[in-house]
Amino acid sequence: MIGYILTIQQKDKIQGQEYAPFQIFNCVQDINYIWFTFLTDDDKKSIIGTDYEWLLSCPQEEYIPKPSPPFPSNN
Repeated sequence: MIGYILTIQQKDKIQGQEYAPFQIFNCVQDINYIWFTFLTDDDKKSIIGTDYEWLLSCPQEEYIPKPSPPFPSNN
């Protein structure tokens, strides 16, 4: 999955912010502790002309999720 790479400051600026009705930014870290956000084509259209349009010029890269923690065993 391709996402937009964010600095910590950029992440802090948008995390949880509403950019369209019922749409908020959710940022996640990848396996290398790099912050990402993801935008659909509709999301991209929604932020054009807003204070968040700068996101479209952030670098894009493949997001590699952190491994899930193992489930505890019931032994």
